Amino acid sequence: MGLIYFSWPDYLLVGIVLAVSAGIGFYYAFTGGKQKTTKEYLLADKGMHWFPVTCSLIATFESSLSLLGLPGEIYTFGTVIIYSFIFKPIGVIIAAKFYLPVFRKMGGISLYKYVRERYGRVIQMFMLVAGTFQMLMFCSLIMFGPALSISAVTGVNIWLAVISVAGVAIIYTVLGGLKAVLWTDTLQLVIMIGGIFVVLIYGIVDGNGMAEIWEANKLSGRLDFLEPAKFISVDPRVRHSIWGLAIHGTMVFATIYGTNQLSFQRLMALKRDRTGIYIVYGLTAFTTCAFGIFSAIIGLIIFARNKHCDPLATKDIFSKDQLYPHYVMKLMGHLPGLPGFILSAIFSASLSSLSSGMSAIAAIILQEFVKPCRPNMTDRTATIVSKIIALSMGGLLILLTFFAKNVGVGLFTTSLAIGGAFGSASFAVFTSGIFLPIVNQKGAIMGFLCGAAYSVFLGFGGLINRPYVYRYPVSTAGCNVTDVNLLTNLTSPVYDPSTWNPQSHYRTGIKTMFDFSYTWVGPSGILVSSILSIIFSYVFAKKDDPRIPKRLLSPHLLNRCCLLPKSWRDRIDFGDSDVKLGADTTSGSADTTSGSGGSHDESSLSTDNSNKLTSTHL
Repeated sequence: MGLIYFSWPDYLLVGIVLAVSAGIGFYYAFTGGKQKTTKEYLLADKGMHWFPVTCSLIATFESSLSLLGLPGEIYTFGTVIIYSFIFKPIGVIIAAKFYLPVFRKMGGISLYKYVRERYGRVIQMFMLVAGTFQMLMFCSLIMFGPALSISAVTGVNIWLAVISVAGVAIIYTVLGGLKAVLWTDTLQLVIMIGGIFVVLIYGIVDGNGMAEIWEANKLSGRLDFLEPAKFISVDPRVRHSIWGLAIHGTMVFATIYGTNQLSFQRLMALKRDRTGIYIVYGLTAFTTCAFGIFSAIIGLIIFARNKHCDPLATKDIFSKDQLYPHYVMKLMGHLPGLPGFILSAIFSASLSSLSSGMSAIAAIILQEFVKPCRPNMTDRTATIVSKIIALSMGGLLILLTFFAKNVGVGLFTTSLAIGGAFGSASFAVFTSGIFLPIVNQKGAIMGFLCGAAYSVFLGFGGLINRPYVYRYPVSTAGCNVTDVNLLTNLTSPVYDPSTWNPQSHYRTGIKTMFDFSYTWVGPSGILVSSILSIIFSYVFAKKDDPRIPKRLLSPHLLNRCCLLPKSWRDRIDFGDSDVKLGADTTSGSADTTSGSGGSHDESSLSTDNSNKLTSTHL
């Protein structure tokens, strides 16, 4: 096809989106409290309405990795992946029901405060390093997404695109704090929704209706979600089995909404309103799944448009992640401004995730690294340090984008592999802390290290030693046809069931482990970490091991503690007060120290005692 360049209206629209995003940062830098306290800068004064918090959660996790990666995934490998969206809301329910009540009572700005209280400082440091690394890797991929799009459709140097995206995110995050992040996320979500619906409507009309699009994809075999019997397998080497997608989808959403710093920060920024929390997480689950379904449909539309001329086969593009921007320019390049609006949606998806990541990392480093070394730091100084950390993280992410550029695999799969490698062991630690009172500090440390090593070995080993993946048929028969009417005489690519035999490509020896699907890496990592943490806890158990304050355990577990083994019940301190740790301290005071690890809370995040959350439910 050749490169199609943006027109000046396209550049204007992209520029307006970036300028308005940066402008929101300037607005909150010079209004209200002017971001002079950590409570305002990192938690938006703990008074945000449910609407911007909901929009921010959706925009944060609906990143460019999904908008770019999922249509390419559907185009290349079929639609069976949409089964995961059926089960993902279950993960949100699990997070809201079992994890968030414990963490919200704990308070603070860092989710890892719970780990320090439950297990002590050592494992907290391990998890902080792993969690920060995971977030940095995600953000580097997120930055690379829009840069990839711009490079594909405008010819702009990819590093110039990276710096542009990162620069805007740095401006409004550093200047405006979490308030700016939440409201820019809201704006960006509106743009994302608008961009998706424009492509859906225009694409369906261009494809002569959904019926014709559906038929072309059915002939090519891409509607494989209609053949569930083909994917009923417990073999972990099957890339997308229904069982694997169900378990993975549930785990991913339970992790990102229940044990993720980005979600926790927004939870703490929300007004203390039980109804608001249910609204936030209910709408987030529904909308995120809807985004997945719409992105899948876009993948079907893109194939129907390119069924006679695959742009990957003709080298028009070099990655399936470029299929979406390539399609936009090919279909709408003659309409001034419209491609710019569509690509602004990808910009917006990246900006929201990137700014949220920088804010979260700043909160973690300030609370868990800086303040323990400088306990007498004033709140004004702490706020300045937070801004410096956010600025530094933005610069570091630009450097780490080199990693994303050289990964060599799809953005969508890479992001899921990284999430499974590091997220599973951390999720297991939080889960064992809340539900397994028998697990002690040494058991948790050994379980985390072994589980993380196992997941990293499988996850990154699979990226380096990539397994065989069946690709549905494409065609180049119509690439040189200039008369559109002649295309009707060409046959669409037809799927031959006899070619479906992934088992014949499975490897033997040690490499058979690298054939494991990414959908099983995370869940199996959680299982390995949890089992080993229990085993090592029994091995290292001592009679004088500190008992666990009940505020650190799930109220659902406590209500059924009579069903637990006696050795587990003996580990629980039932005399612990529910409000002892959950209440914020008054300014200048230290946080109460108890349990299996000590801590000191941030003085700037104090609230009136009337705001203490003493209920055991949200």
